[in-house]
Amino acid sequence: MSEELGAGPVTVVGDDAGVVGELVRSVGVQVVPGSPAETNEQATAVIAVGEAAVLDLAREGCQTPILPVAVDGGLGGVPADALQSAIERVRDGDYTLRETATLDVRVNDEHVETALADVMLVTSEPAHISEYSLSTPADAVATFRADGVVITTPAGSRGYARRVGGPVLDPAAEVLAVVPVGMFSTTKDHWTLSLPDSGPALSMSIRRDEAPVSLLVDDRTYGRVGPEDRLSVGRGETLAVVSLPESDPPFDIDRDRT
Repeated sequence: MSEELGAGPVTVVGDDAGVVGELVRSVGVQVVPGSPAETNEQATAVIAVGEAAVLDLAREGCQTPILPVAVDGGLGGVPADALQSAIERVRDGDYTLRETATLDVRVNDEHVETALADVMLVTSEPAHISEYSLSTPADAVATFRADGVVITTPAGSRGYARRVGGPVLDPAAEVLAVVPVGMFSTTKDHWTLSLPDSGPALSMSIRRDEAPVSLLVDDRTYGRVGPEDRLSVGRGETLAVVSLPESDPPFDIDRDRT
């Protein structure tokens, strides 16, 4: 717990930032200007309203603690109707900071993007499938044919990956889930792989493509990748996320998770 965070000014970014800023001021907390690309040095926290704002902060490598508001899935957001009580808790120092890992996304060993929720390869044209090869630094894991494949963090596991049959991951788990999309098989498989402290957690290549394959990172399309390319994903920078009883999904802030 940090009294400094509760006592300091905050920045508000994202949807309805002006309205949220007025609410923040009404409970006696100072608001200073800022943006995902340039966080105000005076701010001791960033209130990020909406999923896009949280993903932008992750992409920009935000080093200021983040309070997500009105976001779906496993990003630990506070519902909009609980925002006032959440701000009062932060003001009074009644919160914890939860470390959330981002993903360093590379194509042919070159960094192309930072992900917080998920990374996806998907065939760009309907009614076409591709063959993907999945491996870790130590072992070959699988080769499979599918419309696409999504790599998800615990923060993203309640999103699209869940809708296509992936597991919901504990927010504190140091793992990734790999979930095929429209797998061409009589069995439906997915894999849970550890996220090491450094280096790539997994690599993926396209063994055969019947149509162009696109790389999507969180809410953005990076571009096309082909059989000559290798996608690798490893641990990126860590975000500090403000965790409260109001956070959704609820986090037990009185004990450590394993």
